[in-house]
Amino acid sequence: MLGHSSSIVGDEFRPGFRLQTHWGWSMAAAFFLGEVGAGLFLASLFLDFVDGMMLGIALTAVGKSGGHLLHLGQPLRAWRAIVKLDRSWVSRGLLAIVLFTGFGVLHVLDAAQLTAGLLPRALSPLVTGISAAAAVVVMLYQGFAMSHSSAIALWSSGLMPVISVTYASLGGLALATALGLETGSAERFAGSALIPTLELALIGYALVMNLSLLHAAYYGSRGGQKSVELLLKGDLSKWFLSLVFAIGLIFPAAMIAFGLQGPAAAIWSAAAILLGYFALRVLLFKAAVYDPMQSFIARTQRV
Repeated sequence: MLGHSSSIVGDEFRPGFRLQTHWGWSMAAAFFLGEVGAGLFLASLFLDFVDGMMLGIALTAVGKSGGHLLHLGQPLRAWRAIVKLDRSWVSRGLLAIVLFTGFGVLHVLDAAQLTAGLLPRALSPLVTGISAAAAVVVMLYQGFAMSHSSAIALWSSGLMPVISVTYASLGGLALATALGLETGSAERFAGSALIPTLELALIGYALVMNLSLLHAAYYGSRGGQKSVELLLKGDLSKWFLSLVFAIGLIFPAAMIAFGLQGPAAAIWSAAAILLGYFALRVLLFKAAVYDPMQSFIARTQRV
């Protein structure tokens, strides 16, 4: 029970809960595309799938950057975000995107053997290492940025960056496998048990992380309780339970468990995982509730 002031009050001057409205669809799309792009690049790097690496770089460099520019009121000043590397995860993330894009393109050109005479062979491992490390930071930094939002209990958790990197890895691996099998570029992995086993493990881990996030938010503060109520019982519950859990996790896990393989199965599984992932990104913004600043209700009535 949340007490008598459990309603969403918006801008009304009375005790109650207020929803976060600063970050919406454009930011959700930017987060989603950036993390999926970085995850796709790393998975394709593992699979030696050059087309997947190219698409991963494009999703991050174009899709993520475009989403952020749509959100910014003054896009021409966006470059200033990079000057606070010592105290801002946004600055670190922007630097990681620049490094990921630049060194990722160099690695792709090198892998496609288009840098003959331009990139010394001794530098190839360094280029690959920097691009991979920057991709990991892109997968993580948004979770760290959200976890610093102490006024929003749903976000203020060390689980947030773990969820980000888990879904980025899962979505990237599923998309790389689907694209590789469909084009024939990764056909040699079709009979491997490693990829579906790894996907199933990541799905299980994502499920545990989601449940852990809900548990931490519910027992963290009254604002967290309200967020969990919105996701599990309120207006957002039909989307959260159906898209994030049923379609995004249970459906692909069932496909893998029943041994459904081949290009068509991989495409359906990847589509379900990515749909669930994007829905989670949107709903984490929609259900974000600020903790009430004050209440006129006696403390004994708040539990």
